[in-house]
Amino acid sequence: MGESLGLISLIALLVAIVIGFVWKANVGIVSIALALIIGRIYGIAEKTIIAGFSSSLFITMVGVTYLLGILMQNKTLDNIANLFVSSVKRHVWLIPIVFYCLGFILSAIGPGSIPILAIIPVLAVPIALSAGYNPIMLAIMGECGCFGGRMTPITPEGVVVMNLMGKQGINTNLFPIWASLFVASLVLAAVVYIVYKGWKVKYSEANLPDEKIRFNKNQVISLAGLLVMIVCTLAFKVNVGLISFLVGTVILLFGVGNEGASIKSIPWNVLLMVVGVGMLMNIVVQSDGITLLSNALSSIMTPFTGTAIMGVTGGIMSFFSSGLGVVFPTLIPTVGGIASHFNGAVSPVELAAAVVIGGTITGVSPISTTGGLIMAAISSQPDAEKKYDINKIFLKLWGWAFVALAVTFILAITGVFHLICMG
Repeated sequence: MGESLGLISLIALLVAIVIGFVWKANVGIVSIALALIIGRIYGIAEKTIIAGFSSSLFITMVGVTYLLGILMQNKTLDNIANLFVSSVKRHVWLIPIVFYCLGFILSAIGPGSIPILAIIPVLAVPIALSAGYNPIMLAIMGECGCFGGRMTPITPEGVVVMNLMGKQGINTNLFPIWASLFVASLVLAAVVYIVYKGWKVKYSEANLPDEKIRFNKNQVISLAGLLVMIVCTLAFKVNVGLISFLVGTVILLFGVGNEGASIKSIPWNVLLMVVGVGMLMNIVVQSDGITLLSNALSSIMTPFTGTAIMGVTGGIMSFFSSGLGVVFPTLIPTVGGIASHFNGAVSPVELAAAVVIGGTITGVSPISTTGGLIMAAISSQPDAEKKYDINKIFLKLWGWAFVALAVTFILAITGVFHLICMG
C-alpha cells in the first residue's frame, strides 16, 4: 500500500494544481480536501493529516505580513520608494537601476517579494511613461530587484525554503541560494535593459515624485519598529514572526495605524495555499512519494543536466502556479534524494537554488502574479485602452517569461549556479 499511497498522493498534488489553474481555486484548500479523501481511503488518522499544518511557518508568515501591512497602511514603504526615486534628480538614466535597488531592498528587509511585487508596478509604470521609458521595461526591472532580494533569512520565502531544506537534513544556509538568485535576476534585468535600449530616454520630471520626501511621526515610529525587527531577527536570532507581532503591537499603541486594516492586508489566500499544500505534501513525504518523484526526475537527469532540468521544471510549473505555494513545496523536498542518486556529484543546495530561481524569475508570465500586476498597472493608466493593446502586452510578457526560462537554463548548464553554491 505504501508505494500505491505515494503514487496516489503525488497524483492528488498534480490534480490540486490543475484544479487551481483551471478553476482559479486556491490550491492549498483543494490540497486539504484531497488530503482528507486520501486519508479516508487509506486509513490515515485525521490528526496525522492535521500534523502536516506547519504552525511555525504560519506564525512567521502572518507576523511578518501583519507588521508590513501597518507600514504599507501609513505609507512608510511608499515614502521609502519615493525617496529612492527622487534621489536620482535629473540623472534619469539611473531610474532603472534605482528601481532594481528599490525592489531588492524592500523585498529583502522582511516582507519578501509578494507584497512588494504589487507596489513596484504601481510606482514604475507612471514614472516610466513620464521619463520616456517603456513601462514594461521599468516594471520588470523593479520586479527583478524584488526577485533578487527574495531569499534573505527574514523573508517568508526564505523561511519556507530553509524549512524544506532542514527537513531533509540539508544545510539551511541561504546565502548560496540567495547569491544564485541575485545573479539570475541581474542577468534578466540586464537583458531587459538592453532589449528596450534603456539608455535612450526622453526626460520629463512632470510625474516624478517630489524630491523633498519627509517622514511624519507615524512613519518614523514605523521605521524604528522595522529596524528593531531586523536587528532582533539577525543579531539575536528571535523568530521573525513572533518579533513582528511584538513590534506591530507596540507601534500600534502609538497610533501609527489601524489594526483591523492591517489584519485585512495579510495575504490569507497565499498563506492558505502554502500551509494547505504543506498538509498534502506531508502525506506525500510519509508515503515515500518524494522518493518516487526523485527517482522519476533522476531517471531523465545526468550530473551535467540535473540542475538545468530542475530549474526548467520549476520555471514551467511557475508559469501556472505559485512559486512559494506550489513549486518550492513540491520540488525542493526531492533535492536530497536526487543528489544522493548522483553520489554527491550534484549538490542538493545547487538543485534547490535552481528550483528557487526557475520558480521565481519566470513569474513575469502574464498568468502569474508578477505579470498580472504589470498588466493591471498599465491598464489603469488614463486612456489606457487607446494607448495600449493589452493583448500585445500579454504576449510580450509571455515572451519575457520564456526569456527568464532560458536565462535559468543557460546559467545552470554553464555551471554558474554550481560555482556559486560550491564556492
